[in-house]
Amino acid sequence: MKVAYKTDIGRKRQNNEDNFYVNLEKKLFIVADGMGGHQAGEVASQMAVESLKNSLSTLKLNEMESEKIKEHILRSMLNAHNEIVEKAKQDINLSGMGTTVVLALGVDDKYYISHVGDSRAYLIRDKNITQLTDDHTVVAELLKAKMITPEEAKTHKMRHVLTQALGSNTQIIPSIKVITIQEGDILLLCTDGLTDMLTDEEILSVILKHKEDIEKTAQALVDKANEKGGKDNITIVLVLH
Repeated sequence: MKVAYKTDIGRKRQNNEDNFYVNLEKKLFIVADGMGGHQAGEVASQMAVESLKNSLSTLKLNEMESEKIKEHILRSMLNAHNEIVEKAKQDINLSGMGTTVVLALGVDDKYYISHVGDSRAYLIRDKNITQLTDDHTVVAELLKAKMITPEEAKTHKMRHVLTQALGSNTQIIPSIKVITIQEGDILLLCTDGLTDMLTDEEILSVILKHKEDIEKTAQALVDKANEKGGKDNITIVLVLH
């Protein structure tokens, strides 16, 4: 198993509000994309990553049943959410801060994928790419209800409006799913700084072109997103099995 990761400020932003965590030994990978003024987004994403890392990297996963692992992940997400909410209450400069998060936790040949917001997880297998997460956005809800078309979704004015995020005042309901991994599979976790700039087909094309060198793949994805405009921070974690 190999891992590569990159984070980049992009071409339009003044600072990088993304954060990530990689632990190959524990098979724990986290990506978060913060939001809020006065660098509050940076604080929120860092808090989320730290909280989840501390909660999930100490588990004795081989001794736990699948449902218990799911419960613990969901509880860890809610704890991170509550910590961010409390911190924002204590400091007026951090008011309104929040963050998306997507994580993958591996146990044997299984991965637990959980997320809140629009940072995504993908599986690349046999020259195909599959999105493992559903964006928690207004546009994703409209798409699901067939009120707009996929083409309309790409340019819709509410495509960046989240229906939930860690630290937001609304109740959060993290999504979670379990996948079985195979040899040769690539797991991609990323912020919308990548997926807003590149289509799934473009992401797949870059990955297949550089597949033998995962470090090159990560850099090529960042470079391509910047070529296309780099409108946001770009963070990528690639795990090759």
